[in-house]
Amino acid sequence: MGILGEQGSVVKPRAPRTATTRHVTAINRTAILDVLREHGPLSRRDIQERTGLGSATVERLCSALMEEGAVEVAGQMRSSVGRPSSLLRFASSARAIMAVDVTEYTARGRVVNLGGTTLYEESLSFALDGADAGAARIDGLLQLVDRLASAQTGVTSPIAAVGITVPGIVHAGVVSKAVELDWRELPLADIVSARCGLPVHVENDANATAYGEWSSGALGDAHSAVAFVLGARLSAGILNDGHLYRGHRSAAGEIGFLLASSASFARYFTEQGDIESSLAAHVLPFAAREGLHGRRIGPAFRAMMARCQAGDSEAARARDEFFDLMALTLVAISVVLSPQVIVLAGAFAQYSEESAEQLSRRLVGRIPWVPRIAVSELGFDAAITGVSALTIEHARSATYLA
Repeated sequence: MGILGEQGSVVKPRAPRTATTRHVTAINRTAILDVLREHGPLSRRDIQERTGLGSATVERLCSALMEEGAVEVAGQMRSSVGRPSSLLRFASSARAIMAVDVTEYTARGRVVNLGGTTLYEESLSFALDGADAGAARIDGLLQLVDRLASAQTGVTSPIAAVGITVPGIVHAGVVSKAVELDWRELPLADIVSARCGLPVHVENDANATAYGEWSSGALGDAHSAVAFVLGARLSAGILNDGHLYRGHRSAAGEIGFLLASSASFARYFTEQGDIESSLAAHVLPFAAREGLHGRRIGPAFRAMMARCQAGDSEAARARDEFFDLMALTLVAISVVLSPQVIVLAGAFAQYSEESAEQLSRRLVGRIPWVPRIAVSELGFDAAITGVSALTIEHARSATYLA
């Protein structure tokens, strides 16, 4: 019996597909590489026992992986009888990835091996004195990619993939909206890939921050978590069971567009959401006093908090109103997603302990379950650490399926 398709047509169900030899080989390669990465160095016999694969399959695939450079000999294991056995390990240094964190004024890049060790790092400031700031940022990013891929880094491991993190909505490699970068509907992955000839993964900075804190920072023990990132704007990265939740067209986490009250229906919001606009109104006057211009919330927040510490009563009132609004966003996220932990990142870093205390006491008794509010352990390294980890996963997958 068929099922109804579009316009009422009957569609016959597809017959189950049979796994080909190539599929089975890819699965077995993955099993060997995973067990070596997690438990190595191991002998071939150990690999057999842990994977359940036959000795001939293990011997054939290990030999192929060694020829490719994905597996290397890590020493010998002597036994009471027979010849010593070679110990094999995942060759994390055989390949590397490039990771770049793009912000409004700079691009910071790293070359990282597949074990997560940073081999080289460099930053580049954008030349923004021309008429087209968006194009200048693309040019600067490509210059940095060229340098990171060049011999001047001293890294001999071939680069397998590139990861880029940007502030803004990213879907399928296209930066659909990054206000502070002056990028809209920019096919960034294609542009960079055409320049360097490598696969490119582009990620929203809040998602990258969440994944960085989960892989190497404050969220390591959390099964459900949210990273609140205060930068030029306010955004969130959402994790569930170690996987990023991106939502439709990867727009999940744009919490700056939450509405603060029914009065919000009298306005429309395009470049900056209602919550973001309200937060900016409270902190920007303190940025102006420090000679900071524009509508960047993060630097203005730090200026306000510095004035609070100096005993400024006006700044203290603005701080209370700022955290009232922030608490409203945490309530919305908490009652919908019920995260185990919320980590405060970005501009919160310098004042994270006080920020966590301000927000926690506003939530107690007002929602069914108050998440633990944690402070960032990675600080401004969170996004580049996260996109490095995500890109390593992509590069490992390519290695597994080679």
